[in-house]
Amino acid sequence: MRKLFVVLALAASVAPSAQGQQAWQKEIGIQGGFTRLVAAGSGGGPIDIVSLPGFSLGPLLPSAPGVYAVIPWKDKIAVEFDVAASQLTAGSGATLVTLGVRGDYALSHRFYAAAGGALGYINNSGTGETQLAIQAAVGYRRHLTGPLNGRLEVGARLWGKSENIGPQNTYSVLFGVSTPTRRGSAARGTQRAAAGAWTKQLGLAGGYATVHEVGGGNDIALLMFPSFGGGFAAAGSPAISLPATIFAVFPMGNKIALEPGVDIHRIQSSGTTTFVGTVSARLNYAVHGGWYGAAGGTLQYLKGTGANAATRTALNVAWGYRFALTGPLGGRVEMNYSLWGRNTDVGTAPINTFGLLFGVLVPLR
Repeated sequence: MRKLFVVLALAASVAPSAQGQQAWQKEIGIQGGFTRLVAAGSGGGPIDIVSLPGFSLGPLLPSAPGVYAVIPWKDKIAVEFDVAASQLTAGSGATLVTLGVRGDYALSHRFYAAAGGALGYINNSGTGETQLAIQAAVGYRRHLTGPLNGRLEVGARLWGKSENIGPQNTYSVLFGVSTPTRRGSAARGTQRAAAGAWTKQLGLAGGYATVHEVGGGNDIALLMFPSFGGGFAAAGSPAISLPATIFAVFPMGNKIALEPGVDIHRIQSSGTTTFVGTVSARLNYAVHGGWYGAAGGTLQYLKGTGANAATRTALNVAWGYRFALTGPLGGRVEMNYSLWGRNTDVGTAPINTFGLLFGVLVPLR
């Protein structure tokens, strides 16, 4: 009997540790949703932002970053990072960074709580400014399909005052989709894709782009992760429109795949609302090994308060190389060229956009 009690006691002491080890796994994810930005103590109205994926411009617009990563630590605790970083050059330059670090605690198999901090950084024409925040969140997570996991969380970030930026608070409701980074059958599928065949995948784009307005002024150069897509168009700069940020790959044979893309941005402030939805579709052709070519089009829908809805289109061509990245993740690098026609409804001249874009892809089966 004494031996039985000893065995039961040892089992009880090990069980929580084993459950804790299974509470989290290494994951990388995409998130987006609703964020309300309030300038603390200003008495002004809030700014409401809906973005898929998240669209953040450092202290200028500290909404939710679109990319996050979860790293297990111990027992029921994981460390989570989220990030959005960009650099814009149009005569003068600006660097914008949002970085969040927090601890996630598994309350149960599905529910969790989180707390930590965040940093916002802006450097404009050589003058830098840093803003710090504390953050907290509660959420619900579950498996979706294949290697994909989903989560829904409510969170807040309270940004302190810096030398030239006042305190501001953000309150968010976000939906995230993530995938484990461990190796498995999905990784073998990614390797097959890199060798020539296409597989079902979901991806996120970022990288370098230049925007040239035909007959206009200075070109705009951007370095960003994730890509802005139509985010800047929603913020009032429709000339800065890039290929859709989120994309999927659907095989239509061994050599050909259909690639749709999408991103959605809505900004409401002081009674004025701007909505921009970008959708794209193209055909990808596997040339040899990991090399591929692609051609298709982009449609962008714009609607602002007091203005008629407008649409504009672009022709898009690309040449790229895809490869296995790590675990089930795939990667690709491509040269991407978009030609936007003149649009009198939006008030933009013809625009040519060249991009050197990097994509991270996760399998959908």
